[in-house]
Amino acid sequence: MEILLCGGGIFVIVMLVIFFYLLNTARKKVPTAGAFGKKNYAPVYISLADKPMSILQGMNRLKAEVQRTETAGDKWRWIPMLIFFAGIGLALIDVLLLLLGYFSLIFSAGGLALWIAAIVMARSIRRSDSLDFSPRYESLKHILYTLRDDLRPGSTFLGHLDLTGSMLTTKVARSTKDTQNRTTNYYRDEWLALKAKLYDGNVLRVSAVQKSKKRASYTKRSRISGKYKLKPEKFKGSAQDLKVRIVVNPELYQIGSSPTLRHGQNVGKYTITEFSTEGGIIDLTASSPFEEVEHEHILNVIHSAYSLLERKAA
Repeated sequence: MEILLCGGGIFVIVMLVIFFYLLNTARKKVPTAGAFGKKNYAPVYISLADKPMSILQGMNRLKAEVQRTETAGDKWRWIPMLIFFAGIGLALIDVLLLLLGYFSLIFSAGGLALWIAAIVMARSIRRSDSLDFSPRYESLKHILYTLRDDLRPGSTFLGHLDLTGSMLTTKVARSTKDTQNRTTNYYRDEWLALKAKLYDGNVLRVSAVQKSKKRASYTKRSRISGKYKLKPEKFKGSAQDLKVRIVVNPELYQIGSSPTLRHGQNVGKYTITEFSTEGGIIDLTASSPFEEVEHEHILNVIHSAYSLLERKAA
């Protein structure tokens, strides 16, 4: 009798663990914050080498396909829980037989097999859950749509959209060590690079870079116990840089001056930090302390740079 009670207790514990696991899996995954409190987004990398509408259609198809896959998984989300209860029903048949004086584990074994199948199915459905797309994904669509009619006929946009992560090891620009031998990594993530030959003969280049700083984990000896403790990584901040270059068509334009465009001038969320018009090229760099900068602010900086152009008299 003690063996049966012990086995029954273990059985109930395993059943409860599986139940709460399947219940958690049946619920749609809530996007959680990743390291340093930042929201995790779907890692996406897109090469830009096509006409504007073709790129936009491809981006829309990608997002629709991801959403379609997730929706298909939602239809089956509660099926593993039903399989789990079916397994309990089989196990109760053995309990009933035991009360009638017959010892059997055949139906319990079948119930256990159903539980294993429910777990496998639940894990498969959980993998269909997708992360949200970064706001920068939609920002690029707005930028391309706005510039679509300014592109030279027959030409294409060139560049990339890199949303794979701003603090990957491959994006470490440099590392430094302080007096306590702690390493700080400086990351450079060019998440947007765009080149376009425009209808009026100018060539536009846009580069959006996120610069981040993170102190690596390190060990420190406690002054009280003398034991070494591992200190976690620490995010030290980030900033956005936007570089706009316009190679001016000298046959149509000359570079003028603008009283509203100067070093230190605020343009939306950006502040002009570098500005040059030498050699018939407009070079403009703007910085922003914000983690995310919406597309309208990027377009405003491009428009500000373009406002320097003066059409030559015929």
